Amino acid sequence: MLSIKKTLYHKLKKLSRYHVPRGLILWIDTFLSFIALFLTFILINASTGYFDVGDNYWVNFGIIFVIQFLSIVFFKSYLGIIRYTNLKDAFKQIQSILFTIFIIFSINVVRDYIGENRIFPNTGVIVYGFIAFTFLFFYRIIIKQTYQAIHKTNSNKYVYVLGTSLTDVAIAESINNDTQTEYQLAGFISESSTLKKKRILDLPIISLDDVNSSETHNTVIVTGEKIKRFRKNDSEVLNILLNKKFNIYKLPEIENWDEDSILSNIKKVNLEDLLQRSPIKLNRSKLQHVYKDKTILVTGAAGSIGSDIVKQLTAFRPKKIIMLDNAETPLHEMGLFMSRNHSDLNIETVIADVRNFKRLKQIFETLKPQIVFHGAAYKHVPMMESNPIEAMDVNFCGTKNLVDLAVDNVIDRFVFVSTDKAVNPTNIMGASKRAAEIYVQSKSRKASDETAFITTRFGNVLGSNGSVIPYFKRQIENKEALTVTHPDITRYFMTIDEACQLVLEAGAMGKGGEIFVFDMGKPVKILDLANNMIRLSGLTPDVDIKIKFIGLRPGEKLYEELLADKENTLPTHHQKILIAKATYNFDNSKIKLLSDLAYFIKDNNQNKSLKGLKLLVPEFKSQSLTEEVEANSIHFS
Repeated sequence: MLSIKKTLYHKLKKLSRYHVPRGLILWIDTFLSFIALFLTFILINASTGYFDVGDNYWVNFGIIFVIQFLSIVFFKSYLGIIRYTNLKDAFKQIQSILFTIFIIFSINVVRDYIGENRIFPNTGVIVYGFIAFTFLFFYRIIIKQTYQAIHKTNSNKYVYVLGTSLTDVAIAESINNDTQTEYQLAGFISESSTLKKKRILDLPIISLDDVNSSETHNTVIVTGEKIKRFRKNDSEVLNILLNKKFNIYKLPEIENWDEDSILSNIKKVNLEDLLQRSPIKLNRSKLQHVYKDKTILVTGAAGSIGSDIVKQLTAFRPKKIIMLDNAETPLHEMGLFMSRNHSDLNIETVIADVRNFKRLKQIFETLKPQIVFHGAAYKHVPMMESNPIEAMDVNFCGTKNLVDLAVDNVIDRFVFVSTDKAVNPTNIMGASKRAAEIYVQSKSRKASDETAFITTRFGNVLGSNGSVIPYFKRQIENKEALTVTHPDITRYFMTIDEACQLVLEAGAMGKGGEIFVFDMGKPVKILDLANNMIRLSGLTPDVDIKIKFIGLRPGEKLYEELLADKENTLPTHHQKILIAKATYNFDNSKIKLLSDLAYFIKDNNQNKSLKGLKLLVPEFKSQSLTEEVEANSIHFS
């Protein structure tokens, strides 16, 4: 017996995957309408003992049958897929029935006027409407519930929807209708306590303060629009849910869905969602005008920033993109990516070192770039403290090589990617980037009418190669303690995508000589970042994963700055891009010092290179410098 039931269940399940033909639904609806009409006749006749439908009641029934049929066709109430029946389908049924009642009433009025019997008593028409709606709508509900019962899994995983708006209710209904999901709907979480103990879709509304996660009830879905609102209002809702050990998933805007199913489109909330960064609005027409049909060289093209600049440039249809890097394997992988995804564009992959002037000169002469985005750099602070000549050679001399070639070849634009560590630097990396900024600005004084030299300055980017984010991820995966240098250390963060969009925007708007500073928002405590990453992994800080403080590393600041002491800002047409307004005294001694510094670096003279760097960047304070270098009076012998 059990085997027969099981076989029947599987046959029903297989059969229910197919949609019933719409024509069959039309005839079922019409037939049920006729049954409702006939049942009305019997009920009223039984209750009153008298029911006058005239001598030709079968003809009259036929007329009503045709009217109802045409009404169903006109309002298309038969086209809805039964398994997804909702209130909109009910409204269509009501429209169809009311229209039928109206036509019958109208016919009765005419027949009364000419002295003929009514085709159906008016009281009976009202009763008919109620019975017909009951038949037509509730048979759909029965089929829908049966379908869901057959297909619904017996999973003990439950999901909450954050919010009670119309969109949130629609999401909940979609989850209920999704028979392929392993989740069942648990209820709604409200940011307000005023709605608690109320219900939607016969599911509870629980306030944010009262809701708690469990082994089975630990997932929350939130819309992308809500996350944007949380960012704008500095809301702590997501952090509260994370602290309560919920797994939070975001649902993108419907135009970005890859599948029809709600749950196939959700993605786990990440650090970018917690950073409260608003989306960037680009002046695409301006960027198109500047970058379209141009040959563009990107240095450091295999790195985090460089590779994303390359990817974003593709939208503006440049004539050619030259990807330059000295990291063979990452550049090869980047080349393969571009071949797969942008085979219609002219992409040139070039292995080269920015320190090699002759090699760069050959590239400029043969490939003739018109725009340069210079992102190649050494950026790891502690490592550069131990290797100061290498840091200065790449960051300063490499930039100098490219700037000189840009002048010699009279290119259109040179966009230098700098860092907030160049402001009041306390390490070799930051000081070498500041020296490079100065050199870029020095050339813009002479070539402003021909080449626009532009500097962009911003802080850390999430997920870049070697940054704290992937480092913390590895530690969490290995269940190791997260190492933070200091409880109060802060950094500015933005996403790679956001940073590169602003670089392109600044590169297009710059006229030459500007240092563009990006609005990095509020600085983020690294300790908070570590705690959030642990919570996003479904773990508890200091319980599942410890946090260990290891002390500031050589050259490391507690906080970074985007502006030097003597700099202030001017606005631009883009709200997230400012111009650092500062004057640097480019007298003959400073111009000579720039050349001397490059000479000492190439001569591998560390002492004189550090002295020259200190003279060029007097605000530079570093533990790596000797007392002799830190002295106020410095002379080259």
